[in-house]
Amino acid sequence: MISMNKRYLMMMFLIMLALPHKATALVVPETCKTSDATDFFNLTAFEVEPYIPSVDEEGNPYLKEVALANAEINHYRNQYKDAPLVRMPIDRYAALTSANPDALKNLESRLLIVDPECNELKLFFGNLIGASELSLKNYLQMFDAAERLGHVPLREFTEQRVRLKPKSINELIEILKSDLAFDITLTKRTLGRDFLKNMGLENKNDFSQGGELALLSYAKKGGRIKNARGNVKAFIILPSSKRGLEDTDKTVILLSSGVAHIISSLHTPLAKYALGQLGVPTTVLSVGRLFDDSGPVCSLDEVGNWYRMINGARSRNCNFTQVLLQSLKSDSWRYTFDEHLTPISYQQIRDIMTQNSSIKFVY
Repeated sequence: MISMNKRYLMMMFLIMLALPHKATALVVPETCKTSDATDFFNLTAFEVEPYIPSVDEEGNPYLKEVALANAEINHYRNQYKDAPLVRMPIDRYAALTSANPDALKNLESRLLIVDPECNELKLFFGNLIGASELSLKNYLQMFDAAERLGHVPLREFTEQRVRLKPKSINELIEILKSDLAFDITLTKRTLGRDFLKNMGLENKNDFSQGGELALLSYAKKGGRIKNARGNVKAFIILPSSKRGLEDTDKTVILLSSGVAHIISSLHTPLAKYALGQLGVPTTVLSVGRLFDDSGPVCSLDEVGNWYRMINGARSRNCNFTQVLLQSLKSDSWRYTFDEHLTPISYQQIRDIMTQNSSIKFVY
């Protein structure tokens, strides 16, 4: 006869199978090796002798506390030694144990919990044992599941035993471009109130900062740069003034690898701070003149307004990003950047141009 605990497990598992998953939910992909639902049912139906502790004449167990708990778990480990091994997706584990933390207690020796990156974890006294290396996306989803379900073991595991996969510098910049790919409310929860307060972000919910906050979350969790040859440097190139500019939401980040990324709605202070925390020295360059192959194109007048000369007439406008890209494609960058005002940065950019036959532009 199946016990009430096993009936509960079977009913809960059927419910979890029937529930639809949102795209943002914690989900283990089909490419991971997991067990069929019938394997779990067979495990719950496996006949075992219940644990009955030895007691004295007054009915009190001889073993106490930790010793008693260890004796019980060893009993069920022996009872289930011939039972099928079940590889359970971590989302099913979280759903089954959120309301009843002891739901899988007696079955722990025959369960492997599979995380979203196919890593296999064990259970011991309700705690996940092992370590996971996850993508930023899966880390955020696991963090969200633990918070949403109030799942203490999953939250502790996520905080203490999850490591993030390293990313290349170009992948880090792609995060900055992906504002809408991240739930800003969730990302802010991973950063914590004290951090947000110190950064002046506690009461701000600007969705255009989604990528910057996600990169901060990656850095705070211990994210690392992979395949970095030498010291990776970044230059965020900004106009000295925004008066008279066209298409002002685009920003250029030039990397020491010879790649220039064009990013919309970049929050420069957050991006600079996040990249710095990841070990990427980032310099903000202020530009007050633009040259292309034909010579000077855009300049600042005496009141800080951009203008350009067209057929001898002054036009008070400038497409800063477009002209800057033209400058970086030719030797005119030598005049766009001020060697006397920023000699160190100028030399570093010269090194980038020397070491790369051409700049690669990524939109």
